[in-house]
Amino acid sequence: MSWICPHCGTTVTLQTSDTSDGSGTSIINTATDEQAIKILWSAIKCPSKSCGKFVLEVSAYFGIAERNINNIRNGRLKVDKARPVGLGNVRFEPRVGAPLSNHVPQVVKQDYEEACLIKDLSPKASATLCRRALQGMIRDYWQVIKPTLHEELDSIKARCDHDLFAAMMGLKGVGNIGAHPEKDINLIVDVEEGEVETLLELLRILDKEWYVARASRSSSLAAVKSLADNKAAAKAVMVAASHAPPSAP
Repeated sequence: MSWICPHCGTTVTLQTSDTSDGSGTSIINTATDEQAIKILWSAIKCPSKSCGKFVLEVSAYFGIAERNINNIRNGRLKVDKARPVGLGNVRFEPRVGAPLSNHVPQVVKQDYEEACLIKDLSPKASATLCRRALQGMIRDYWQVIKPTLHEELDSIKARCDHDLFAAMMGLKGVGNIGAHPEKDINLIVDVEEGEVETLLELLRILDKEWYVARASRSSSLAAVKSLADNKAAAKAVMVAASHAPPSAP
């Protein structure tokens, strides 16, 4: 199975020896309707030699215990009765998603990491942090500072492809919803946990397309210049040697 490690961001192929999972059902025996809590867990160890870290996720659902044809509990919940317990699914390790590269400013990385940490507990607050991280990236990478994020986005619109610009405007809009209530108090717009992950993914894309790509380009250009300088130096040595007076017999 192809899998992206949330620790190192590397795409790897998982073997059965890299994963383990299990489940358990707790029946509340005092209840006549056999209420139950189903707990599922999975653990994965990244097979990359440079990483090797564990990923642990736990899910919990509340519902009614299911029985088989022999009227024996089979460890499952009735599907139509199950609902999440609390947050439903929690990734205990790592709490922060795939890290941003070291080319990104530290203050932006801090906003991104905090957004990852609280996305389960407060999606709206997490979306607001994603918005601030976006603004930090734009100001640092493009050296643009305007009174509002909207104006900053407008100033780089011509330098971005249409889809990327639309996505950044979308993140700004969702971040605004997280930060400010609607003027009409009867109109409530919530930000869900899964939606925040989409915003976090955009920040990772910007890191790769802006910061990582720029660093890679700079490294490649520096390598070419270094090669040219070395060849020029070797040629100068050869020319100097060819013009040197012959040695005395």
